[in-house]
Amino acid sequence: MKIDYKGEQVEAYDLIMKKENALAILNGTKTVEIRPFTPSYSEKFTDFEQLEKNEKLREEGHEDQCQPPYRTDIGFIHFRNYNNSWSLDVAIDELGMTEMTEEGVRFLSEEFGFHDYDEEWQQYEGMPEEDIPLFYYMHIVEIVRQTGLQ
Repeated sequence: MKIDYKGEQVEAYDLIMKKENALAILNGTKTVEIRPFTPSYSEKFTDFEQLEKNEKLREEGHEDQCQPPYRTDIGFIHFRNYNNSWSLDVAIDELGMTEMTEEGVRFLSEEFGFHDYDEEWQQYEGMPEEDIPLFYYMHIVEIVRQTGLQ
């Protein structure tokens, strides 16, 4: 989808969000949005061309040259509720993935002041690696526009 940013039409992710989270972004207490690692979000957020390049690099023994396989061509999100009675457009400067581990949660805390999972990671401690949830994070750097939230 396209949104208006400084007089230009730019590509944005179209994501559903709870109003309370949108209000937290508006008042500055929320700067990171989290989404689960699911097929639908993977389809949205993955740069499949880069994924293929990384696979070739690994096969050639150049794993150190691999780049993160996330889409960098979209730097905006259009948040809304299901019936479109409100919306919030934001700019993001980072899209990434981490896991529900102490290290992953500490990274979000130290880098972005995100504390929603400070205790939650502990329930997965000691689990096999393949059972530990992965999730996407998006760092919000600017509120572009909002309608119907105040």
